[in-house]
Amino acid sequence: MTLFEQWNGILEGKGLTQEQQQEFWDAYLAHEKGIYEDLLSQKIESGNDKITGTLKQFGEKYELDPVLSVGFIDGIHTSLLEEISLDEMTEESTLDVTIDFEKLYLNMHKAKAEWLYNIPAWNEILTKEQMKEIKKNYVDSVTVRIENRIGRNDPCPCGSGKKYKKCCIDKEAP
Repeated sequence: MTLFEQWNGILEGKGLTQEQQQEFWDAYLAHEKGIYEDLLSQKIESGNDKITGTLKQFGEKYELDPVLSVGFIDGIHTSLLEEISLDEMTEESTLDVTIDFEKLYLNMHKAKAEWLYNIPAWNEILTKEQMKEIKKNYVDSVTVRIENRIGRNDPCPCGSGKKYKKCCIDKEAP
């Protein structure tokens, strides 16, 4: 079984009780926040926006076993400039990827990961305007808007010449 398949097993909660799953996620998400804080501080201090080395080295640096390392990479892979094959990752797989921090911030909103997008270091990486724009783009992407709504007294779009309320609206009624 590949590391990625093992990670998917964790995501599905295979072999764990509800309580064990909750304990795992509480611990993992707190640890994950620490990793993000470190990546953000590296970006601030040195401008480093890359993750390099092997998966094993990444795991050792952040005290993650190989499966959880793949899990972390799975969590950020849509925010990377380079595509990676998670299915083929082994401990010896080389990581040489660049993080798109604006996309990462957006993806944190999409994941509703408030504990991550509210990390104070973001204020030094993105301007307030950038953060507002990214949040606005996220909100716009999940907001459903009904446009060109037909009013009851408008001509019916079926072309009958009748008012909508006297034509097709009656057909929609139960």
